[in-house]
Amino acid sequence: MTESLERLGLVVYGLGPIGLEILKKCEQYLPGKVIGAVDIDPNKVGKDIGELIGTEKRGIQVVASIKEVQRAGRHPLIAIHATGSNLSVVWPQIKELVDCGFSVVSTCEQLSYPWHRYPELAEEMDRFAKEKGVTIIGSGVNPGYVMDTLVLSLTSVLSTISSIRVSRRVDVKKRRLPLQKKVGMGMAVDEFNRLAAEGKIGHVGLEESLRLIAAGLRFELEKVENFISPVVTDQPLTLPHFDVKAGEVIGLHQISKAVTKDGRRIELDLVMAASVDDPEDTIEIDGDMKQKLVIPGGVFGDSATASIVINTAKIVALDGKPGLQTMKDIPITRNIQLL
Repeated sequence: MTESLERLGLVVYGLGPIGLEILKKCEQYLPGKVIGAVDIDPNKVGKDIGELIGTEKRGIQVVASIKEVQRAGRHPLIAIHATGSNLSVVWPQIKELVDCGFSVVSTCEQLSYPWHRYPELAEEMDRFAKEKGVTIIGSGVNPGYVMDTLVLSLTSVLSTISSIRVSRRVDVKKRRLPLQKKVGMGMAVDEFNRLAAEGKIGHVGLEESLRLIAAGLRFELEKVENFISPVVTDQPLTLPHFDVKAGEVIGLHQISKAVTKDGRRIELDLVMAASVDDPEDTIEIDGDMKQKLVIPGGVFGDSATASIVINTAKIVALDGKPGLQTMKDIPITRNIQLL
């Protein structure tokens, strides 16, 4: 198993906060496997990756195009892609990676289960990846693990399922600035509601998680509903990047729920707010038995995202099948040690 990864070549594509965390962990835990880093930021292009992650120089400079990465003698080639949430926007980037012979593991939330939101694009991606003999997959903590893949695994010990409920409570005070902005931190309530109505704010991927669960269990969905509302503070709040006034937004409450054609129910309930003092992830499944899994403190998204996409890349390198895949389609993602 480890022999098939001896010539593994990894490229980190997109060096924002998450991309840099991915690069740092790749260098720390998979030394010698990183062959390139790609970003369009002129302040990063040309710099040694060691400078960006706070280590000694590695002899690998950030480039602006995947075509500039030297990849001779490396196989399999995996690109860990971390640039955006909108699949239609990032598809040209992924397509270029695939065209250059790379399988792609992406943090793009809409890629976690694109078959409903983008059926035609999903077919195009699947066809193109098969033509090139590589894998495309979306991975991450949420979507990608806590509210979907972990749920599917927990159903293994039940014979029947009547309902699934997943609750995730995230303290955004401890999270990166882009995420705080994404949940509406410091906004007026009217502005939040307007952007929510336009689909321009909120956590991307909650419905994808729900549909990934349904697809993994072969549930036929009759009805899907999505709700989003602001979490508002009743007192001023001072954070490193924000001074929030009483009456302003400090996060969001988002729900995606569905009923199947035979009456089963799935509900995903997500709160991401500065008012969350006791983060927690909870999965509850009712059937012939009742299962309840609680993760006190919750899975910390930023660092855990880096770990899961790296571990997904290992699985793709070892067992990936050509085409567009989801986390339900590949072997259980796990931390395979390279000896």
